[in-house]
Parts: sequence; C-alpha cells; structure tokens
Amino acid sequence: MTKYIILSDYEKQLKLKEIDKECLRLNKPKYWILKQMNIPKSTYYDWLKVGGTTKSKAPHTVWNKTSNEVEKRILSIRKNNDLYQSQRAPNGISTLLESDNIFITSVGVWKVLKRHGESRTLVSPKKQFIIYPKGEKFLDVVCIDDIMLTNWKPRDTAIFNAIDEYSQLSVAIRYIPHRVNKFDVLSFIKEIKKNYGRFPKKIRLDNAKAHISKLVKAYCDFHGIELQFIDPGTPQQNWPVESFNGVIKRDLIERCFWGSEDKQETLNDYRYYYNNLKRLDSDPLKRTPNEIATAITSKKTQQRLKIKLLRKHYGQVIAKQATLKLQQLQPVLLLNNLSEMCVN
Repeated sequence: MTKYIILSDYEKQLKLKEIDKECLRLNKPKYWILKQMNIPKSTYYDWLKVGGTTKSKAPHTVWNKTSNEVEKRILSIRKNNDLYQSQRAPNGISTLLESDNIFITSVGVWKVLKRHGESRTLVSPKKQFIIYPKGEKFLDVVCIDDIMLTNWKPRDTAIFNAIDEYSQLSVAIRYIPHRVNKFDVLSFIKEIKKNYGRFPKKIRLDNAKAHISKLVKAYCDFHGIELQFIDPGTPQQNWPVESFNGVIKRDLIERCFWGSEDKQETLNDYRYYYNNLKRLDSDPLKRTPNEIATAITSKKTQQRLKIKLLRKHYGQVIAKQATLKLQQLQPVLLLNNLSEMCVN
C-alpha cells in the first residue's frame, strides 16, 4: 500500500529551493533530480504553479450561489428596524421574499446572513456575572437557600439549607411548614453559631424578601457578618447550596424516604450521611465534607488512599492482595451507623 507523506507549505518551499540548488550543483536536468529525490513531476509542477502553497479547496464556480440582487434584498430586510423582529428572522425574510416571487428557504437565508456576518445580530448577548472566589477556610463563606416543596398559601412548606463553601459541609438544615420569613433566617444563623461556636464571616444568599429585610441586615451588622447578595437570575454564584439542593432532591425528596411523619428527623439523618459518609466527586482525594472541614481523614479514607497508591506504583495485583488482607482483618461491614436510606 502506498504511503503518502503530507508536507506543510514551508517544507514544500524548502523542497523547491533544494531542487533548484541540486540542478545547479550537479548540472543535471530537473527530471533526473526529481527522480533521485523521489518526487513525481506532476507534484513538482503543482507546487511550482502555486509557489509551494496549499491549494484552496473552494470550488471555482458555485452553481447554486444566491444572486447578488437577492443577497442585497435579504440584507436590506435584515437591517430594516421598522419591521418586527420575527419578520427580520430567516423564516420571516423567506416569507417576505415570496411576495416578490423569490423563493428561498430559511436555511438559505441564514447562510447568506452568516456569510455577511449578520446571523447573530438579533441574538441578545448573554448576561455577564461575577463568580466569587472560593472560601479558603471553614465558615469563611456560608451559602443559604431554600427549596420550596409546596406553594399553596398559607400551607407553604420548604427546606432551608446552609452549606459551607470551602468544604461543602451542610452546617444547618431545617424543615419549615410555612413560607420562609426573616425570623427563620435569624434563627438559622443562630443555629450555625450554636452548632460550631462562631458565626460565619460571610453569608451568600439571593434577593428574597426574607433575606433583604432590615432586621436581618441589622443583626448581621451587629455581629460582624457580611451579607453577599447574588445578582438576580444568576444562581451560579450560589453554586454550593444549589448543588446540594439538587442532590437532596434526587436522593431524598423524590424517593420514598420523604413520606415519613417526622421530616426534621429525616433531614437530620440525611445531613449526617451527607457530611460523614458521602464522598465528594469534586475532591481529588474523594473525601467527605466533614473530613475536608476538619482536615482529619478517617481510617477508611486512609486505607482507600493506601490502596490507590499501591495500585499506582505496583499494579492491580498487589492492590488486590492488600484489599483481601483488609477484608480478612475486618470481615464484618459496619452498617449499623448507616440509616436505611444510605443502605438502599
């Protein structure tokens, strides 16, 4: 099978100069030099014709190209601000041209607009927002948000969550059988102080009425807590708690475990599982949020990292033997600490 060698434009130009030098040095005809250099004559004359540059793959004649008159008509309709926006869209332009007995598809109109750089002139630019730098220590930044379960006044129900940004630890969770108000926010901040002995330095939340109340602002100013409100319509800025909301919906609310009577106890069980047993995929060491927050790895995590290092340096066989030894030392799995939802 013939093996083809693809040369760049620079290499082709070097080959052309080398052929001319060899002809002068050896005083031989070009066909002899080309035969010695294993370059076909047709290839050499193709290179010589275009100066060693790559041929354009564009066809010389485009048989189905839109005429210049139709293109001018399309561009004039596109730039006409007196028309509705739907009329200036490709489908609307195609409809307007039909009245002049010009039949062109909306795809053809779009290609003409794209060729002239007008295809995205009607598209509104995406909103720019700031992604705040991640907290460097535990309780530097705490993100607060709620999940509305039902929206039937006055029987609204919600789950109020607070997540530490540095470790993604659930620092507080509460079931609220009514719409979240400013007093719930204050008691939630006090619960964080009660659980961990100090207030967070910064609290990030959205622009709900309960969050922007004067009572909450005065309480946070008195205790030296900075309130950081995200931009409207940008939940990405509050990503830790939004991510936790998605996880708890998938693991708990949409499952059969949420049907129990004591919902606060169910939330506490899930919080223990999330903080102490669920490893984070975003962490390179696959640690739990509690291990990241306290910087203390459990024995199981240490054993898993040792097995990982053995697999990396000595291969799968040595790592499997070490795993079997650990199973002989600990034949019984400690499942008593797991709740029913975690086992299933």
